[in-house]
Parts: sequence; C-alpha cells; structure tokens
Amino acid sequence: MILEQNNSTIKKFRELLNAGLNQDHSYKLLNELIEEIKLHDQMYFNNDSPIISDAEYDELKRLFIDCASTYPKFYETANYIDNVGAHPSEKFAKVFHSVPMLSLSNIFKSSELLDFTNRINKFLSISNNSNIEFIAEPKIDGLSASLKYMDGKLIVASTRGDGIQGENVTQNILTLLGIPRLITHSDFPSVFEIRGEVYMCHDDFFKLNEKMILDGKPPYVNPRNTASGSLRQLDPEITRSRNLRFFAYAWGEVSSLPFNTHYEMIEAFKRWGFDTNPYTKICNSTEDLLQAYNDLNTNRSNLNYDIDGVVYKVNSLTLQDRLGYIARAPRWAIAHKFPAEKAISKILDIEIQVGRTGSLTPVAKLEPVTIGGVVVRNATLHNEGFISGIASNGELIREGIDIRISDTVTVIRAGDVIPRILDVDIKLRNENAKKFIFPSVCPICGSPAVREITTTNGKEGSIRRCTGGLLCESQILSKLELFVSRNAFDIDGFGKKTMNIFYQEGFVKKPDDIFTLKQRQKNNHINILSLEGWGELSLENLFSSIDEKRLISLDRFIYSLGIRYVGENNAKIIASHYIDVDSFIRHMEKLGEDDRIIFDDISDIDGIGTVVVLSLKEFFGEKSNLQIVKNLLQMLDITKSKSIISKESAIFGLKIVFTGTLKRMSRAEAKSRAESLGAKVLSTITSKVDILVSGEEAGSKEKKAIDLGVRIVNEDDWYDLISE
Repeated sequence: MILEQNNSTIKKFRELLNAGLNQDHSYKLLNELIEEIKLHDQMYFNNDSPIISDAEYDELKRLFIDCASTYPKFYETANYIDNVGAHPSEKFAKVFHSVPMLSLSNIFKSSELLDFTNRINKFLSISNNSNIEFIAEPKIDGLSASLKYMDGKLIVASTRGDGIQGENVTQNILTLLGIPRLITHSDFPSVFEIRGEVYMCHDDFFKLNEKMILDGKPPYVNPRNTASGSLRQLDPEITRSRNLRFFAYAWGEVSSLPFNTHYEMIEAFKRWGFDTNPYTKICNSTEDLLQAYNDLNTNRSNLNYDIDGVVYKVNSLTLQDRLGYIARAPRWAIAHKFPAEKAISKILDIEIQVGRTGSLTPVAKLEPVTIGGVVVRNATLHNEGFISGIASNGELIREGIDIRISDTVTVIRAGDVIPRILDVDIKLRNENAKKFIFPSVCPICGSPAVREITTTNGKEGSIRRCTGGLLCESQILSKLELFVSRNAFDIDGFGKKTMNIFYQEGFVKKPDDIFTLKQRQKNNHINILSLEGWGELSLENLFSSIDEKRLISLDRFIYSLGIRYVGENNAKIIASHYIDVDSFIRHMEKLGEDDRIIFDDISDIDGIGTVVVLSLKEFFGEKSNLQIVKNLLQMLDITKSKSIISKESAIFGLKIVFTGTLKRMSRAEAKSRAESLGAKVLSTITSKVDILVSGEEAGSKEKKAIDLGVRIVNEDDWYDLISE
C-alpha cells in the first residue's frame, strides 16, 4: 500500500500518471489509496491512535488528488471522502448532521496557493486579476464539534463522526469553557448550528501528565488525542476536569444568515459569547495570505495550543455558495499545512510487521527522542527498498545510503505518531554495523515472502508480501479484526486484544465462528468463562453485542469480508449496483466460476476496474471463502445500502452530459449543481445518457445525441429543469 512507499515511489507514481496510465492501472492506484486513507481516518478520528504521521497521511491525500486531477473521471467514483473522519462510536447516541461536516483539501507549498486562487477564478469565470477577498485563520489541531441552538438555547452537541452522523456529546460540551448555553442577542438566528474545534492548551496538558505520573499511570501522548478522548468520556465530570476549550469558526444548519461575509460571521460569534481565534484576519491578495502563513508559522511555538497550518477561505458568502463543494471538501477553502519537524536519534532495532494483505513493513525502534513535545520511539521504514537506499524505480534514496541498526538518523514528523527516517549520518556509522537483510520468508508463519510484479511496468513491486494467506496468523487476525471493526460489523467488546485471545484459544478461527459463540458456549463446546477477566455479565454483554449486529447493510457486509482492493468506497459502489445480497452472491459465485459475462458486467460498473474484478474473482473462486460467506448468510439479515442523497429532484438518478459553452456559469459549476441534485455527470455520449445539456458551439456530441435519440435541452431549459 501507499503507506509503505517512500517519497521516490510517490514521485514515480506521479510520473506514471503524467505519462498516462490505462484505466485498469488508474483504478488500481485509486482503490489502494482509498483503502489506505479510510484505515487512517478510522485510526485518527475514532480511535485517537493514528499509526502514521500527519505528513505521511498528507502524502496519501496529495497523491489521491493528483490521480483525480489527472483523471477527472475519478471524481465520479472518488466518494471515499463522503465519510469524513470515521463512523461514530456506539458508546454515544447518534446525531445526524443535516448539513454534512466536511474536511478540507490541503496544500503544502506556497506555489500551490496560486493554483488554488486560479481555480476559483476559473470556476467563477472571472479574471485572474480580480482581487477576491479571503480570510486566513490558524488550523487548530483538535477535534471538530458542532453545537445546535434553537431559539438561542443549546439543544444538542455532537462530534464530526463520519461527516454524516456524529456522537451526541451534549453533556460533555456543556463543561467546556467559551460555550454559552443560552444566547439572547436579537440578531442570533432562530436555528443556528455553530461549528469549531475542541482543543487542550499546553499548560493543561502538562499539568494533566504530571498528575498521571504522580498517580503511577502512563502519561498522555499529545494534546490533540487527549482532547478527543476527554470529550468522548461517558462521565462528563472527567471532561470537566480536563479544561477543554472551543474555538468557533464555521456553521452548519441555519434558519438565516444575518451577514454577507465569513469575517462578519466570526465577529458575530464573538458578540454571541463564543471564543474565536484572535489571529483570524482579512487578506486581499495571495501576498497577504502568505504573510499570514509565515507569521503564524514563526509564532506557532509561542502559542499555548497546537496548530498545524493556516486555513484560507473566500470571505464572500455569496461566492462560497456559488463555488460549492467537490469530493466532500469546499472549493472556497483550503488548508496550507506547516512543514514537518525533525530530530536526531539512533536506531536500536528493526522489526518486521505483517499486515492484513500480507505486506511486510519494517519499523525502526528508536532511542527515545522528543520532537515537538512528543516522545518518539518508532519510525516507519516503508519497505526493503527504502532500507537499501534504492527506490522501486531504480532511483537512489539518500544518495544510495542504506539504513542499519545502530545508525544515527534524522527523524521527521508532522503529527503525533510513527514518523519516518529522513537521512542517515554516515560519518557516525559504527564500523561493525552490518547491512540489514530483509527476510524472504514471513516472520509469522514462515511462508515465502515475495515481491509481486507491478502491472504498470512489469517489474517487481516495492512491497514484499507473505504468501501464506489464511495459514498466516497475522493475516487471519488482521482480517478478523477488520470484520468486527467500526466500519464493518462494529461489534462492541471485540477489540484487538479479545480477538487475539479468542483466536489463540481456538474459539474464533474464521468470521462465521463469531456468530456461533453463544451456542457453542451453551453446549459446553468452548468455555469463555475460563479466561481471565471474563464473568457472566461480560459474557452476556458480548453475546448481546453480537446479536445486535446480525442486521447489517450490504455495503458494510461486503467491506467486512476483507477482499483486497474492496475498501469502503468500492463496497458501496458494488452494493448500489447489486442492490440486494441475493443478487450479489449469485453474481459473485458465477464470477468465481470464471463466467465471462459476469466479469464484463462488473467491469462496466462506474468506478470498478479490472484489478478489483480480478480480486473479487480470486476471493469467490476460493471454495473456503464462498462457504464462509454462505454460512454468514444463514446467520445474518443483510439490508440494502442507504443513499446519502436525501432529497430527490427532477434530475435525481439521471445521467447528464454537458457540451458547448454555458453563459450563466462555468461547466464546472453546472456539473457541481447537477451532482448536488443527485444526477450522474458523464463526459461522453452513449445510449445510456438521459439528457444532453447543449450550450453554444455544441459540436459533435449534439449530433451523436440526435442519432442515439438522447434528450437535448438548451441552457434555459436546463435551468428550468433544476429549478423545479
């Protein structure tokens, strides 16, 4: 996966994209990116325990954006970002966001800011010389939250969750500083959902850790994760004791907006009793924006809270509304991230970890070093090529210097978790240090570990994978852990530790074993109560959690199977195509039998490439996998997946193509509007297209539409249609 790639490999992917990948290779890359990003969203937003650094996560997002920019059709299927963050915990009641809580796109270089402003001008069909007013504000490194007021009274507060629904944390929010319970100002709207960031000040974080150490408990890692965990406590008094704070900077559902600019709204937040960031300022040019960025980057070490960048927003609310959103991120705002922080350390050891797909990932165990106030003990080494100093495309890394145990290295991090090695100080290398020999067999099961052939160039890939499959304990455990994870079956009480114990005891060896635990315990075939820490109550709670999850949507069921390249995004696409589980299984069984008609049918699904189809074929062609799936079907009630589009329109579900020049808005804006109303915007005319919207100088598409009998409407008719 991309996590295991180094900078040179990412550069290689970009070069391949620029050279032009075919559709199969493009979709393979996209699917890998989506699956990886989803995993890290879950670890960061819900578990408060990310496993890669912010910089590595940002690299994943940047590469995805590059894919989507190079292949615009990706945007038709790239709805992984529909779930911003991760599914909310079962510990709290759910709160559906009437207006989704979105994320932001990122930039990392000053030169990219000009690209951002030029895209805005192009979308709005205005001159690049036009000065659009922006605001710049610090990007707080905390936990997003939303507070809904009715007639001035706070009625519910929630976390972001997956962007569609979050966790009800109302009682906890009421313990925070800077949040009014009742607002009596005459200009406060009758319905107003204010949004912002919950964070912890450095002073409070250090005091809390001092207390933890005095109590003989391990200290917390960083303020962001501590704030997130503190807000999501079942006991509000614990939240109160943590001195959390809240900066207001945006809004969701509103009955009316009393002002015309974003900055005026921020000023109103202050009058209404909310804390707002004092470094928020109006900027009239890219130079002003960059000055705000440089000032904050210089001053960040003097702040009493963590920031990891600056957010730029178009100030005019009218322009914000016109610009709208893309891939569940606003076009009118972007985050400019700060550069990573570095430190010097020594490698004490190199360990090999085996992932769910069999990938062997080396991790450096470091002499503890503090970077940005966080003690770092581990760093990812990506893959064996990274260790040897040679990228998979043959380019040198670190001028070809390899990495060895006992080496003195430069460590870089931009987040709270596993950083990466930037460089090796060859002058300080121990003369007895030996080259690290990457294992050719799996350290878990002893099966051969091989480097697969990359389909893009016919050469060995950079990742070495265990070939043991279900013989490899690490892979089996990882698949079982995914099966019960939040984005799959989400079974409370079945965390990593419990699954590991149940596997070692032989209670659970495959997914369907989970749903027979109760009966096997009753029949004395197993004895869970013999395990340390298990009593009648905890056992009954586990069985209740399992029974509650026998009802699951088709897309989550497909995702839970852990099929390679079938992450949440592809699972949703496949589920929406087959609609019900019977149809899905019937077609998958035929696919496993090498039915060419079914192969072609799945390949024709928008967003599903040949790589995914081959993976499905391999999975369902294995009789043991098919039997497990059929066993599960006897134990579960699988429902149809729900659409995230809540309102139908005159063009809901229709396939639309735009051609020619539109006068009233750019083609990009027209496409965005159509998609927001539930339509599917395509780029080519086929017999499956429902409507061709024809502007001036329409060209060959209009002629082809006439030949195929596709309905053609002009720009005025189009506006009438979407206004119905």
